Amino acid sequence: MADVEEYIQDEILSNEEMRKVFIGGIPNDATDEEVKTILETTSGGSVTDVQIVRKERETGKIPFGFAVFETSEQVDDLLLARGSITLKDKELDVNRAVPKDNTWIGAREKTKKLFIANLPKDAKEDDLMEYFEKRHPKKYGTIESLQLIKEKNEDGSRKDVNKGYGFVFVSSQDMADKMAIQHMTFEFGGRKIELKKSVVSGRGGRGRGRGGGMMRGGRGGGYGYQQQQGGYGGYGGGYEEYGAGGFACDTWGGGYGASGFIGGYGPGGYPTGAQGHRYSPY
Repeated sequence: MADVEEYIQDEILSNEEMRKVFIGGIPNDATDEEVKTILETTSGGSVTDVQIVRKERETGKIPFGFAVFETSEQVDDLLLARGSITLKDKELDVNRAVPKDNTWIGAREKTKKLFIANLPKDAKEDDLMEYFEKRHPKKYGTIESLQLIKEKNEDGSRKDVNKGYGFVFVSSQDMADKMAIQHMTFEFGGRKIELKKSVVSGRGGRGRGRGGGMMRGGRGGGYGYQQQQGGYGGYGGGYEEYGAGGFACDTWGGGYGASGFIGGYGPGGYPTGAQGHRYSPY
């Protein structure tokens, strides 16, 4: 862990939201202490809190829970061991917990692609890459590439001027999970930047934002998460232009309920944030 000290430790890393994991597949007869022990043994760190939801037994569903580690690095170490974390001969399903206040429709997506927004027009890929690399030890995942979308000249050629958004491609889904929380908002180039998971078209529903632009797969303006932010004028319709280049699968369309939370149940029958849990599983 000596090399980790060379990396910039963002203040958010000490927050509970970066130290909390969701645990699925817990055996019915497992105790809180047994869950805590296996997590500590696997991560090599300390668990400060464990909460197991056992009411699922009444409906025949497997109990699930949440655990808070002493440091965010211990969560990273735990996730590196995924696939070998077993309790009473049952493999535990461990993921970073999604903070309740993260109501973005794609917060629980499994992806290695993120969408970055509100970038300065003169931002450079190399500078942004350096910003991320200084904050993420390579043992836990890497930033594979960045793509900042450029404005066009009248003849269709690209300018060296950003449209203000782009994509970040990372080496693993765990890396995307971490970055979507750690860098949900951050300062870069004198601006407040936003980073969210990229979402497949059709998953975001239909909606209108302030931008008023047309997007494939529905109507949308700005970035489309308009019920929370009111949309971002000026960037609407950006994906339509890049559809032929393979970006038609991405959209920041709406899809929130009136409360801003996603209802129903996620994969494996675990209830999402709308059901009252502080953190939501995948």
